[in-house]
Formats: sequence, C-alpha cells, structure tokens
Amino acid sequence: MAPLRIGARASLMSLSQSAPILAALAPVPTLLRSFAGEDGDREVNRAALSEDGVFSRQIETALLAGEIDVAVHCLKDASAHDVPGLSMAAYLHRDDLRDCLVARDAELRLDTLPPGACVGTASVRRMAALRAFRPDLDVVPLRGPVSDRLGALSRHEVDALILAACSMERLGLSHRINERIHAEIICPPLGAAIIALQTREGDSRTRRMISGLNHPATEIEAEAERFVLRQLGGFCNAPLAGYCTTNEATTTTYTVRARSFSADGEMAIDVRSTGTDAKRTAAEVCRRLTRHSALNRAAGQGLVG
Repeated sequence: MAPLRIGARASLMSLSQSAPILAALAPVPTLLRSFAGEDGDREVNRAALSEDGVFSRQIETALLAGEIDVAVHCLKDASAHDVPGLSMAAYLHRDDLRDCLVARDAELRLDTLPPGACVGTASVRRMAALRAFRPDLDVVPLRGPVSDRLGALSRHEVDALILAACSMERLGLSHRINERIHAEIICPPLGAAIIALQTREGDSRTRRMISGLNHPATEIEAEAERFVLRQLGGFCNAPLAGYCTTNEATTTTYTVRARSFSADGEMAIDVRSTGTDAKRTAAEVCRRLTRHSALNRAAGQGLVG
C-alpha cells in the first residue's frame, strides 16, 4: 500500500500537532512532508496579515498538485472559503479554545498583574481585549514561535505573554500556564483550537482512511464558525472573534457568539444566539452583528438619534 502523504507547516507547533494524527492512523503507512517556504512557517507580525488563508496557501497548492494527500491546518489560520477542488474532510476533537497568561511570577493572574506590566502579543484581538480589560497594562507587539516568545519572557523583555492554551498543551508546556483566561475577557478567534484535515474533493480513498479521526460535534461547531467568517469577511488576524459551543441537554442546542471590535479596545459589538441548528444560528448572529455595526456607524456619523 502506498503511504498516505500528509503535509504540515514546518514549525515545531505544527509538527507537534501532526504527530498524534500519524499515531491515530496506524497501522496505515504514512509519510509526513513539512513545508517551510514562503507561506509554510511565516515569522512575521500577524497584525499585518490581512489576507484570508495566508498561512495555508503553499500546502493547498501541493495538495492540488497531488504532491500530498492530506493537508493539516489549524482551522483559525485556514481560509474560510474552500479552494476549488479541495474541502475539509475531518475535524479533530476541539482542544481548549481559551487564551492563557504566562508570566515569570507563577502566582500572577491577569487581574493581579501590576499596573504598567509589559504584556507581549502580536494579535489585534488580544491587544483590543487587554486594552479594554486592563488599560493600565503596557501591551507590546511580540511575534514568532512560542519558544521565541517564552525566550523574551525569560530575558525580561516582557513581564507576561498571552498565548493560546492549546498551543501550550500541544507543546507539552501546560505547567507554564498561570491562568486560562475566560472567553468573556478575551474572546477566542473563530476556529480556535481545531485541527482540520483537508483533501482533494474527489479523493474518496483518502477521505475514507481519515474518516475515523472526525469528531462530529466539532465538525458542526467548525462549520458554523467558518460560516461566520465567510459572511463577515474574517481572517486569522481580523478584528473579529467568536465561537460556537454545543449545549447538551434533553435537546442539543448550539450557541454562536461573534464579536467585532476596534483595535484600541474602546468599541466592541458582541452578539450571541442559541438554536437547534448551528448554521441557522450562525446566520442569525451575522445578521444581528451586521445590523448593530451599521447602526453604530450611522450613529458615529450623526445619522441616527
């Protein structure tokens, strides 16, 4: 049997999250190919990234060309729109979608950081949330792999970091987490903590081989969040955040949240809705957020009273 060729970005993070996939596919022969080119493992300021799918383009090109059979993506970094000829074939069980605080002092929490403490993050979403919750902090742009950011912390270049909790977990660094920050304080990005597997649309063999990795509840949440991204024009570092959660009771329902904000943290519109159909609920959230945004713009221009 020819090996299943799996493509992933050549970062430690990507390779760490790809390893369990290879293990889960055993005894199927697999071959991992890493991409470290122009889009494979960028180390640029994410705040400048204003294109949908900027991190996934190179791997998707290889997938279309038949050089690999499966592309591994962090869903939050993947394009909200399916590339013609490609589609998401499986969503792994979602990890912790919250952000976390990492500080040199293990006793500190976000609300106990001293005034003026220097907190590093290059995310527009995190910067806005921090400025709203703790305007007395000095939030500075800090980019690069988690190891580089932790190095800046060790060198006392910053006092604390805001990172994805799932990133710390996947790197085996959960013990470094000071606090998992409530989603009401820092709203996660749409698609957070979900690993997605992408294949060519007509490749039924590969889709069958990886079908056992799909987590149905995560798939529903992921598709609802991708719908919001498509409708509202979001991408990995847009001023847009949100998530879908599954509520298990007598009847399963889904709560979809979407939050748009200004980079300075002074303005935010937060909309959420609950329903029995995740995509319809997502559509309602998009309608409401669009309406509120239009009303706010009109009010700012003196068009409504």
